[in-house]
Amino acid sequence: MILSIINRIYMDKMLPELTLIKQMRKQFGLTQMELSLKSGVSQSLIAKIEAGNLIPTYNNAKRLFDTLESLHLETQLKAKDLMHTEKVVGIKPEATLKDAVRLMKKHAISQLPVMEEEKCVGEISENSIMEKLHSAKDAVDMDKVLVKEVMADSMPVIQLETPISVITPILEHRPAILVAKKGKIVGIITKQDLLAGLVAGKK
Repeated sequence: MILSIINRIYMDKMLPELTLIKQMRKQFGLTQMELSLKSGVSQSLIAKIEAGNLIPTYNNAKRLFDTLESLHLETQLKAKDLMHTEKVVGIKPEATLKDAVRLMKKHAISQLPVMEEEKCVGEISENSIMEKLHSAKDAVDMDKVLVKEVMADSMPVIQLETPISVITPILEHRPAILVAKKGKIVGIITKQDLLAGLVAGKK
C-alpha cells in the first residue's frame, strides 16, 4: 500500500514506477554493481529497491532513472547512423521552378532544401510546386517563377548525435531533416532513410 502511494508520488514528479528499475537494468545487461558504479547509488540499496524491501528517497530514485535513461540514449540510433553522407542536393533561391523539377527528377527525390551560403533558408517540394500550379489563375511559366517565390519554411536542422527518439516524431510531420556539424549542413534524413535504418538494425 505504502509502495503504491510512493510510486504515485514518483509518477507525479515525472519518474517511472520503481518496479521498472530492475527491468531496465537487465535490458541493458547491467549487474546491480555496475548500475551502482554508474549512478552513485549503493549496490545494497539497489538490491533492496528491486526486492521491494526499501523505498528510496526521490533523489536516489531520480539518479537511478537518469542513469538508465542516459544508457537508453547511448544505445539509440543517431542522426549520423541514418543520414545520407554524400553531398546534400540543394537549390538556390534564385533558381526557377523548372530547375527544381529537373533536379528532383535527376536525383529521384521529392523535395529540395533551398540553400544560400551553405545555410538552409527554405524548402521546395513537388507538393508546393503542384499547389502553385493549382492555385494560379493563369498558366504558370515555370521558367520565370523563382524558387524563393514558392518555397516553404526551412527543413528542420538537427545535430549528428540527435537520437532517433527525437528524429521520428519530426519525420511524422516533415518529409526530411537536415543534419549539421558546426553549423554546416553535412547530411539529410528522409522517411525512407529512417525505415531503412530500423530494418538494418544499425547500432
